[in-house]
Amino acid sequence: MKIRLLKWSIILAVVFGAVWTFQYVSNEGKFTKRSHTTVDIETLQKEKAVYIGYDLKWEGLGAPVLQKAELIKTDNTIVAKDDKQILIRLFINKTNFGAVSEEEVIKEGLYDNLLPVRGYKADGDFSLVLRVELVDKDWNQDIKSVKITYKKFGITHVQNISFSDGIITNK
Repeated sequence: MKIRLLKWSIILAVVFGAVWTFQYVSNEGKFTKRSHTTVDIETLQKEKAVYIGYDLKWEGLGAPVLQKAELIKTDNTIVAKDDKQILIRLFINKTNFGAVSEEEVIKEGLYDNLLPVRGYKADGDFSLVLRVELVDKDWNQDIKSVKITYKKFGITHVQNISFSDGIITNK
Protein backbone atom coordinates (compact mmCIF):
# COMPACT_ATOMS: atom_id res chain seq x y z
CA MET A 1 0.00 0.00 0.00
CA LYS A 2 2.82 2.41 0.86
CA ILE A 3 4.59 1.67 -2.45
CA ARG A 4 1.39 2.41 -4.35
CA LEU A 5 0.94 5.73 -2.51
CA LEU A 6 4.59 6.61 -3.14
CA LYS A 7 4.20 5.77 -6.83
CA TRP A 8 1.15 8.06 -7.19
CA SER A 9 2.88 10.81 -5.24
CA ILE A 10 5.84 10.69 -7.60
CA ILE A 11 3.57 10.68 -10.66
CA LEU A 12 1.62 13.70 -9.33
CA ALA A 13 4.86 15.54 -8.51
CA VAL A 14 6.19 14.94 -12.03
CA VAL A 15 2.89 16.07 -13.62
CA PHE A 16 2.70 19.24 -11.49
CA GLY A 17 6.37 19.94 -12.17
CA ALA A 18 5.85 19.55 -15.92
CA VAL A 19 2.78 21.83 -15.88
CA TRP A 20 4.61 24.46 -13.83
CA THR A 21 7.66 24.30 -16.12
CA PHE A 22 5.49 24.67 -19.23
CA GLN A 23 3.66 27.65 -17.68
CA TYR A 24 6.95 29.32 -16.77
CA VAL A 25 8.60 28.71 -20.15
CA SER A 26 5.54 29.75 -22.17
CA ASN A 27 5.04 33.00 -20.20
CA GLU A 28 8.69 33.99 -19.72
CA GLY A 29 10.07 36.67 -22.04
CA LYS A 30 9.23 40.11 -23.42
CA PHE A 31 9.95 42.51 -26.23
CA THR A 32 12.16 45.46 -25.39
CA LYS A 33 12.25 48.67 -27.42
CA ARG A 34 15.90 49.54 -27.99
CA SER A 35 15.50 52.76 -29.96
CA HIS A 36 12.89 55.43 -30.50
CA THR A 37 12.53 57.57 -33.60
CA THR A 38 10.31 60.58 -34.12
CA VAL A 39 9.53 62.68 -37.19
CA ASP A 40 8.63 66.35 -37.11
CA ILE A 41 5.17 67.32 -38.29
CA GLU A 42 6.49 69.53 -41.12
CA THR A 43 8.28 66.56 -42.68
CA LEU A 44 5.11 64.47 -42.55
CA GLN A 45 3.08 67.30 -44.06
CA LYS A 46 5.66 67.79 -46.83
CA GLU A 47 6.41 64.15 -47.75
CA LYS A 48 3.91 61.73 -49.25
CA ALA A 49 4.91 59.14 -46.64
CA VAL A 50 7.73 58.45 -44.18
CA TYR A 51 9.01 55.07 -42.96
CA ILE A 52 9.96 55.04 -39.27
CA GLY A 53 11.78 52.13 -37.63
CA TYR A 54 11.81 51.09 -33.98
CA ASP A 55 14.43 48.57 -32.94
CA LEU A 56 12.98 45.77 -30.83
CA LYS A 57 14.55 42.75 -29.21
CA TRP A 58 13.01 39.54 -27.93
CA GLU A 59 14.45 38.70 -24.53
CA GLY A 60 13.40 35.33 -23.23
CA LEU A 61 13.02 31.66 -23.95
CA GLY A 62 11.75 30.47 -27.30
CA ALA A 63 11.11 32.42 -30.47
CA PRO A 64 7.63 33.98 -30.59
CA VAL A 65 5.75 34.24 -33.86
CA LEU A 66 4.12 37.64 -34.38
CA GLN A 67 0.39 37.60 -35.11
CA LYS A 68 -0.27 41.33 -35.38
CA ALA A 69 0.82 44.75 -34.18
CA GLU A 70 -1.67 47.52 -33.49
CA LEU A 71 -0.89 51.17 -32.84
CA ILE A 72 -2.75 52.88 -30.00
CA LYS A 73 -3.45 56.61 -30.26
CA THR A 74 -3.30 59.00 -27.29
CA ASP A 75 -7.10 58.77 -26.98
CA ASN A 76 -6.72 54.97 -26.49
CA THR A 77 -8.25 54.07 -29.86
CA ILE A 78 -6.54 51.75 -32.30
CA VAL A 79 -5.33 53.23 -35.58
CA ALA A 80 -7.73 51.64 -38.05
CA LYS A 81 -6.81 50.65 -41.59
CA ASP A 82 -9.47 53.03 -42.90
CA ASP A 83 -8.58 55.95 -40.59
CA LYS A 84 -9.56 59.20 -42.34
CA GLN A 85 -6.74 61.23 -40.74
CA ILE A 86 -3.63 59.06 -40.93
CA LEU A 87 -2.59 55.93 -42.81
CA ILE A 88 -0.11 53.67 -41.05
CA ARG A 89 1.08 50.31 -42.32
CA LEU A 90 3.40 48.07 -40.30
CA PHE A 91 6.32 45.97 -41.50
CA ILE A 92 9.30 44.11 -40.10
CA ASN A 93 12.90 44.72 -41.11
CA LYS A 94 15.79 42.57 -39.87
CA THR A 95 18.13 45.56 -39.52
CA ASN A 96 18.06 49.04 -38.00
CA PHE A 97 15.83 51.28 -40.11
CA GLY A 98 15.63 54.83 -38.66
CA ALA A 99 13.41 57.39 -40.44
CA VAL A 100 13.40 57.52 -44.24
CA SER A 101 11.17 59.25 -46.79
CA GLU A 102 9.18 57.00 -49.11
CA GLU A 103 11.13 58.43 -52.03
CA GLU A 104 14.42 57.21 -50.45
CA VAL A 105 12.91 53.82 -49.58
CA ILE A 106 12.01 53.28 -53.24
CA LYS A 107 15.26 54.75 -54.61
CA GLU A 108 17.47 52.65 -52.30
CA GLY A 109 15.44 49.46 -52.80
CA LEU A 110 14.70 49.23 -49.07
CA TYR A 111 11.08 48.24 -49.67
CA ASP A 112 12.24 44.80 -50.85
CA ASN A 113 13.63 44.11 -47.34
CA LEU A 114 10.33 44.82 -45.55
CA LEU A 115 8.49 41.76 -44.30
CA PRO A 116 4.89 41.30 -43.13
CA VAL A 117 4.32 41.38 -39.37
CA ARG A 118 2.08 38.31 -39.36
CA GLY A 119 4.12 35.13 -39.15
CA TYR A 120 7.47 36.77 -38.40
CA LYS A 121 9.56 34.62 -36.02
CA ALA A 122 11.16 37.06 -33.60
CA ASP A 123 14.37 35.39 -32.50
CA GLY A 124 16.53 38.40 -31.66
CA ASP A 125 16.84 41.98 -32.88
CA PHE A 126 14.53 43.41 -35.54
CA SER A 127 12.84 46.68 -36.47
CA LEU A 128 9.13 47.38 -36.43
CA VAL A 129 8.74 49.76 -39.38
CA LEU A 130 5.79 52.12 -39.72
CA ARG A 131 4.84 53.64 -43.07
CA VAL A 132 3.15 56.88 -41.98
CA GLU A 133 1.12 59.05 -44.33
CA LEU A 134 -0.91 62.02 -43.11
CA VAL A 135 -4.28 62.26 -44.84
CA ASP A 136 -5.51 65.15 -42.68
CA LYS A 137 -2.70 67.71 -42.44
CA ASP A 138 -4.28 69.06 -39.21
CA TRP A 139 -4.08 65.70 -37.44
CA ASN A 140 -3.64 66.33 -33.72
CA GLN A 141 -3.35 62.81 -32.30
CA ASP A 142 -0.19 60.84 -31.76
CA ILE A 143 0.74 57.23 -31.11
CA LYS A 144 1.27 56.32 -27.46
CA SER A 145 2.01 52.60 -27.76
CA VAL A 146 2.13 49.52 -29.93
CA LYS A 147 0.21 46.39 -28.93
CA ILE A 148 1.96 43.24 -30.13
CA THR A 149 0.07 39.95 -30.27
CA TYR A 150 2.26 36.87 -30.61
CA LYS A 151 2.25 33.12 -30.09
CA LYS A 152 4.85 31.17 -28.18
CA PHE A 153 4.58 27.42 -27.71
CA GLY A 154 1.02 27.60 -29.05
CA ILE A 155 -0.16 30.14 -26.47
CA THR A 156 -1.26 33.66 -27.51
CA HIS A 157 0.29 36.57 -25.61
CA VAL A 158 -0.17 40.34 -25.82
CA GLN A 159 2.38 43.00 -24.88
CA ASN A 160 2.07 46.77 -24.97
CA ILE A 161 5.22 48.77 -25.69
CA SER A 162 5.15 52.45 -24.79
CA PHE A 163 5.91 55.16 -27.31
CA SER A 164 6.02 57.74 -24.52
CA ASP A 165 7.68 60.28 -26.85
CA GLY A 166 5.09 59.63 -29.57
CA ILE A 167 6.10 59.34 -33.21
CA ILE A 168 5.48 62.96 -34.29
CA THR A 169 7.15 66.05 -32.86
CA ASN A 170 5.99 69.63 -33.25
CA LYS A 171 9.48 70.87 -34.10
